[in-house]
Amino acid sequence: MWIGDNLLEMTNGQIDSLLSMNGQLETFLAWTSQMVFIVRIAAVVIGLIVCFLGLKLIRVLSAIVGLAVGAGIGTAVVFGFQFSGTMIPVTILVCAVMVAVFAAAVRKLGVFLVVFLYTAGIVMSLRIPQIIILLAVCGGAALLMSVLSLIWTDPIVVIITGISGALSAGISAAALLFAGGNIWLGYGVGAVLALIGIWTQFMVQSRKIGKKEKVYARQMRDQVSRESEVEKARRILEEEEDDDESGSRKIRGVKKSKKSKTTQKTSARDTGSDDMEEDDDDITIINEEL
Repeated sequence: MWIGDNLLEMTNGQIDSLLSMNGQLETFLAWTSQMVFIVRIAAVVIGLIVCFLGLKLIRVLSAIVGLAVGAGIGTAVVFGFQFSGTMIPVTILVCAVMVAVFAAAVRKLGVFLVVFLYTAGIVMSLRIPQIIILLAVCGGAALLMSVLSLIWTDPIVVIITGISGALSAGISAAALLFAGGNIWLGYGVGAVLALIGIWTQFMVQSRKIGKKEKVYARQMRDQVSRESEVEKARRILEEEEDDDESGSRKIRGVKKSKKSKTTQKTSARDTGSDDMEEDDDDITIINEEL
């Protein structure tokens, strides 16, 4: 009886522990499903933002990607130098912040990192079965698009962010709408969103370029108008100087004519006085003869 009672107590205890573990497992699974639901909603929202505003938010995306790359570099440094204790989080944090700052400050570096990681994510979402082929295609495509982004920055960023954000939003939306998700439905929704997002970004960029051209044209018109006004003012000054010179010449001519007239009058007076003196002399001579 004692052995049977002990066995019964042990069995009841195991059943209770299993039931408690089952309750904990159900709670964990419910929490996990809620977190997955939240993550998928966040993926849809972030994917749409990246799809439609990728080029406009390139600085923000560069900083976020820089944090991820810097954290990876910091982890490699920790394992390489075998740090321990508080040096592990400090090293990872310092590397992440430094790379994020450089990526956000240097636009070419940020674009290179963003295009590399987003292209890699696009290729990884294709789910190529053979891992070696997947890694080779992923690395080659990411490196190629990153190099091209240094030459044609805006078009490559628009295309890559449009496709990446659309695939993320489409696949996550398909997983939310249908249990287990339908990958082909996600690809279809992503393709439609990618076309709309890329077209929207190019339209926004073309309007931005148009505004810049209008501002430049207005500045050029203002500059030309200022130059024309300066030229008109210069011509007016030159005409006034010419008028002043012509006026001074006329005044000089008038003065010269007046001087010549006065000289003629004085000469006439002198000749008249001479004639009178001669007449007086003739009169005196006649009187003497008489």
